[in-house]
Amino acid sequence: MAELVVGPIVENVISTIGSLIKEEVGLLQGLKTEAQKLSSNLTSIQATLKDAEDRQLEDRPLRDWLAKLENVLFDAEDILDTLATEAALSKAKQKVRNTPYQLGAANKIKKTLARLDEITEEKEKFHLEIDSGDGSCQEQSQAFVFLDTADVCGRESDKERLRELLLSDKDDEMCVIPIIGMAGLGKTTLAQLIFNDDRVKERFERRWWVSVSANFNLTRIIRDIIEYHSNMKYPTDFSLSQLESRLLNILDGNPFLLVLDDVWNEDYMKWEPLRKILQRGDKRTKIIVTSRSEEVARIMGTRPPYCLEFLPEDQCWSLFEKIAFNHSNDSERLHLEDIGRKIVSKCKGLPLAVKAMAGLLRGDGNVNKWQNILSSPVWELEEGDYHTNTPNILPLLKISYNHLPPYLKQCFAYCSIFPKAYVFHKEELVKIWMAQGFVHSRGQLEKEETGNRYCDELVTRSFFQRSDAEKGKVRYQMHDLIHDLAQSISSSHCCLLKDNDSCTTSQDCRHVSLLCEDIEPSVLSIAENSKSLRTLLFPNDYLKNFGVQALEKLFHTLKYLRMLDLSNSTLSVLPSSIEELKLLRYLDLSRTEIKVLPNSICNLYNLQTLKLLGCHWFFKLPEDLGKLVNLRNLELDDIFWFKSSTLPPRIGNLTSLRNLHAFQVGRKSGYGIDELKNLAYLTGKLHISKLENAANAGDAKLNGKKSLDELVLEWSGRDVDSQDVSLEEKLLQDLQPHSSLTVLHIFNYKGNNFPNWITGGLLQDLHTLTLNGCTGCRILSLAQIPRLRILNIKRMPELEKWSDERCTSLCRLKISCCEKLFELPQFLFNIGVMKIKRCHSLKSLPVTPSLQFLILNDNPVLEDLNERILRRITQSNQDHGVTVHQPSFLNLLEMKIINCPKVQALPKWFTPQKMEISGCELMTALTIPDLSRRLQHLALNECHDGTLVRAIPNTSSLYSLVISNISNLISFTRWPNLPGLKALYIRHCQDLVSLSGEGSLISFSSLQLLSIRGCPKLESLPNEGLPTELKCLIIVSCTSLKSLGTKGTLKSLNSLKDLHIEDCPLLLSFPEDGLPTSLQHLRIQGCPSLTQQCGTEEGPEWTKISHIPDRETDFITSQHPSKKKAHSAARFLPFVCSGGFDISGTDAQSSSTGPKGFKWKGKME
Repeated sequence: MAELVVGPIVENVISTIGSLIKEEVGLLQGLKTEAQKLSSNLTSIQATLKDAEDRQLEDRPLRDWLAKLENVLFDAEDILDTLATEAALSKAKQKVRNTPYQLGAANKIKKTLARLDEITEEKEKFHLEIDSGDGSCQEQSQAFVFLDTADVCGRESDKERLRELLLSDKDDEMCVIPIIGMAGLGKTTLAQLIFNDDRVKERFERRWWVSVSANFNLTRIIRDIIEYHSNMKYPTDFSLSQLESRLLNILDGNPFLLVLDDVWNEDYMKWEPLRKILQRGDKRTKIIVTSRSEEVARIMGTRPPYCLEFLPEDQCWSLFEKIAFNHSNDSERLHLEDIGRKIVSKCKGLPLAVKAMAGLLRGDGNVNKWQNILSSPVWELEEGDYHTNTPNILPLLKISYNHLPPYLKQCFAYCSIFPKAYVFHKEELVKIWMAQGFVHSRGQLEKEETGNRYCDELVTRSFFQRSDAEKGKVRYQMHDLIHDLAQSISSSHCCLLKDNDSCTTSQDCRHVSLLCEDIEPSVLSIAENSKSLRTLLFPNDYLKNFGVQALEKLFHTLKYLRMLDLSNSTLSVLPSSIEELKLLRYLDLSRTEIKVLPNSICNLYNLQTLKLLGCHWFFKLPEDLGKLVNLRNLELDDIFWFKSSTLPPRIGNLTSLRNLHAFQVGRKSGYGIDELKNLAYLTGKLHISKLENAANAGDAKLNGKKSLDELVLEWSGRDVDSQDVSLEEKLLQDLQPHSSLTVLHIFNYKGNNFPNWITGGLLQDLHTLTLNGCTGCRILSLAQIPRLRILNIKRMPELEKWSDERCTSLCRLKISCCEKLFELPQFLFNIGVMKIKRCHSLKSLPVTPSLQFLILNDNPVLEDLNERILRRITQSNQDHGVTVHQPSFLNLLEMKIINCPKVQALPKWFTPQKMEISGCELMTALTIPDLSRRLQHLALNECHDGTLVRAIPNTSSLYSLVISNISNLISFTRWPNLPGLKALYIRHCQDLVSLSGEGSLISFSSLQLLSIRGCPKLESLPNEGLPTELKCLIIVSCTSLKSLGTKGTLKSLNSLKDLHIEDCPLLLSFPEDGLPTSLQHLRIQGCPSLTQQCGTEEGPEWTKISHIPDRETDFITSQHPSKKKAHSAARFLPFVCSGGFDISGTDAQSSSTGPKGFKWKGKME
């Protein structure tokens, strides 16, 4: 039965009336008296509301009275909000006049007052008690602590048993493990424990989580897997076959762990298509299915279901005390523990119920409250169903709900409009609550902070729980049972309609969520039946058939909408009649085809949030945007700010705005830097460009914007004379930000000196600094920025010296295009990443013992990699009797030295795991102690006459070797002993004739990938054969290649799965004994002679390739039937070997191999 919460609405109506009376604007003669009477009646009712709301479930007539009161209040709120809007617009136009709406409002208010008079008189028969408090919805003063959902008790043995099932290798095919149990037992929590277990992570590099819920939609499930895998949104207009193709390419024979959470589908025919696709992975694949249904386990499971039992009472108690007594002292706990144990006993082993009760009582030492909960009659309702062995948990959760303050009850009940398993960000939910008027400023707290506290409190009380659905971001969702609770208490004014539901809604319905593919008929029906609607939400990923005419009717009819979500639709034109939604506060047009907004949208005086994310063709905001004085959130993609030339004028009118990523200073009125003056609430990032147009930079008042984290200050980069330099120095001084700034970027500043707010220690929290194009500075001093961690210096042609030794927090340094720079600090102890590029005067580097990544590029006079400095320091210390230990650089993971012609040798303490050397003519040796034990990837490029190639050390650790652009390399006179080598890339060696050498390629016993590109003189593969473990062979642009070897060269490669031959015009045939039976993929392109021989069944070479499932030549593409679906998408994807190697494009240059999958993740640059 729906439960009514009227208190917050009463408070809001009284507050609105008070504001209107105080302003004395827009009220007709005689209406002020009526409004005051309305407020007086509501105040009288407000004093008795608590008693009425507490008794409503036991007294049906009382509940009916509350329902009538609620509807009157909703109507009054709509009238008053519209009247307040008209009054504000009149005031803005400096006209006090009686609008047509105000004339009608007088009659409406009188009718509302008459209805309220009847309700007030009817109230007397219920003999309601007056609340001893002030009757208002006061926020609790308690500071609520975020509940850590990682605290789980009593499932250790369950976790261990399931983990062993996942790690077992006994299954001959894909294993599906169902976890079955009633609602509230913790099936999802157990699955999360397993999913995040370290041993499970180590076994399964690919792990995906999908919340399925009641609708087993194959398209959505596949898309969710792809999105989880790629950590990005996938195009919503892709067909099922396209999605299947992409998923098949992801699976590609690899093992994975997939969790299908909360499955309800009991139709085998819906599961079968997904099962067939997932079986294309490795047989070691494991799938966990959580469900309440044993039938689900029967049709999906390949193993008997794991039936989750009730949690033992002692473990329930451990869970309860961990949450409820988190901040209690011993004396409080002594009085409460006995009651707490009895409450836990009544929870019947259901962890969700235990958490709900514990969250309710958390930190509350009031014994009477604990006793009242223990004695609640609701427990009897629950126990009445216990004989079925399936206790009804909803009454238990209802106890927790009953003890929520009114302001949280309405926030929670509203969430019933979201579908089950819906995942949301806290910040987004708060914006929606604000649009409904649920959140108000409290004391010094802004609405956003207050709303965040509301959400945190609902998390603390276990109404919301953390979700792992998106990597790197904290999101939330409601447990299915909590969602059931929300629906049960909000059904009178919240409706969630699905495709198979009747789309009729009552006139009292205020919030509607539509889960339909074809939404237009439903919208028209709702607009006809529920004219007082406040929320219209479409949670589907993709909406179709939303026409302009339907929107026109919607805008004309639903005049009281506060929240409208049209995202993910095919909408391309927004009707100008949008201006009729005068109370609209939240409008989401994200991921639509909108190109332009009508200027009439700027008449939406109450609009707080405007979302245009993912609108790829939208690049200009409406001209009168400055009229949206209540706008707080303007959400646009970074690409918009990059491509949009200027903002509309008078952006400074948006004094409530929280986010403005970019502002281009203009000279005309309405575009000047003074527009930033009153935008005191800006948060996050602000990029100010064209600063040369700023007449008085101090007008921006940047030092008052306390919530800005990142600031970008940019001049246009034009040439200036000496007078401009002094002006720019003053301008930058006047742009002083607040001291809490953490990231600062300065572009094209022409001053000779930086202001003291940079050099003088004001920015104590700054951790990232970029100086780009600051052409006048000669000496840099940053010692007064104690927390600086990232420093980027670029295009500072006059910079000569930066020698601060006190940058002890610095861990990432990039310097490029500083032609005169000759001195850096001698020691940078905490630097982990250092990139030095095009510094033509720099001869030596700092000592960096913590270094992990080093890139040196185009530094023509660089001679010593800090060895000379170290020798000098060592000698100095020895002269003073100080013992010095040689530094260890065992943290070094990656080193690139490119075009540094004066570098002759590497320091003997440098032992990277990944190393690239290119264009270092004087370097002739790689004799470094410990290098042979750590080196995993080595790339040698443009090394004269192959000397460095011959210097490759014998090592078992090397996984990947790249040899490219080596002049005068005719053959390999000696192959080093590399037993661990898995990938060998040889490319653009113009003089290479033979791959044979001492030891031959066969000695590479672990080699799985061999790629040969751009070797025009190579005529044949080695006659002695290739490594037997080879899985992937690529030969591209070897224009003299005539032979793929003699008999046995390829046939003996029993592990070979992929063969790619491209642009080898002289190649006529395969070896006479054919190709190995293991071959799965063959691609031949740009080989006309070979294609002629094998491209059709009549060709003499056809029999050698006919057994291969996937064949692609210039003439024809042929596939095994099971592969056909994958092919259409695969031809547009990089060629990927079965072993996990991406060999598309210039493979050797971009591929960096490592021990797992041979793919290095992350880049240094």
